Amino acid sequence: MIEHSQTLAEGKLPRERLEKLLDLTAHDSPDILVGAEVGEDAAVVRGSKQLILTADPITFTEENIGFYTVAVNSNDIVAMGGKPMYLVTTVLLPLGTREQRLRTIFTELDQASRKAGVHWVGGHTEVTPAVNRIVISAQAVGFLRGRPTRTSDAHPGELLVMSKWTALEATTLIAREKPEICRELLGRQRYDRVLRWLYDPGISIIREGELLGAVRLGAAHDPTEGGIATGVHEIAERSGVGIRLFREKIPVRPETEILCRHFGLDPLGALSSGVFLFTAASAEAEKACATLIEGGVPAAVIGEITGERGRVELSEGQERRPLPLFTRDEIIRLK
Repeated sequence: MIEHSQTLAEGKLPRERLEKLLDLTAHDSPDILVGAEVGEDAAVVRGSKQLILTADPITFTEENIGFYTVAVNSNDIVAMGGKPMYLVTTVLLPLGTREQRLRTIFTELDQASRKAGVHWVGGHTEVTPAVNRIVISAQAVGFLRGRPTRTSDAHPGELLVMSKWTALEATTLIAREKPEICRELLGRQRYDRVLRWLYDPGISIIREGELLGAVRLGAAHDPTEGGIATGVHEIAERSGVGIRLFREKIPVRPETEILCRHFGLDPLGALSSGVFLFTAASAEAEKACATLIEGGVPAAVIGEITGERGRVELSEGQERRPLPLFTRDEIIRLK
């Protein structure tokens, strides 16, 4: 019998521990020819003619790290116009990590992968003095649905659309990092609701990808670090266009405004995983918004693409000013 409260020794996991943990990885799909097994060097899976590859580490938080791993890597696939299919993880644990903590991480990866429809096919796990906190680096593979939707595909005359709301990810992270202050600022009911944002509506854009399959998009992006503002700047730069944002149309929840104001953060520059940012011709943009809303995903047209290359501005009433450029995510300033 394995004692889950034991501290894990440095190095690779003992065979008997690893066998039990690997039961949580994907095995029950005909797409998986060789799954995660002790002693196997790699997984073997069925493929597609056009694959999307991405990789992202999770380094900014340890709490719910399995959920973040699946969402952040899957979102990159969706933003490029694909369906996430496979996930491989490298889990690095600091000295002193206990067995139960690792089991929690594997359970999170299992639950999040199943919900996302992604096959988690293993990877590598070890305890190492090279890290002082838990780090997961993941690689995802997706199948391209149609044509790639690149950040460089925006054109003048298109509208800019976003799903959900600004700084969704940052707000729920602030609530977890500063629970006492946030409970006092929001009240128990709203505080608990913000905590649930991680799962409902969640920080995944897989639902958006499913709903928008029949809509012709221009550029598409998954704004993470640096928030909505950075995502908009990146689309403008890659596409060689200008973008005008309408401040009053950008969805910001009251809870986000309260917490960001208290901690002196700008929600436009804060972590926004879970938001899908894309451009489309006017009629397609309106169709996309209606489709998302009908499917239970909040969405809004927040701006327009212009031919003024390099001019990215925020319009508020009669005033227009340059959209701030955040070299670091606002969440880093949280104290």
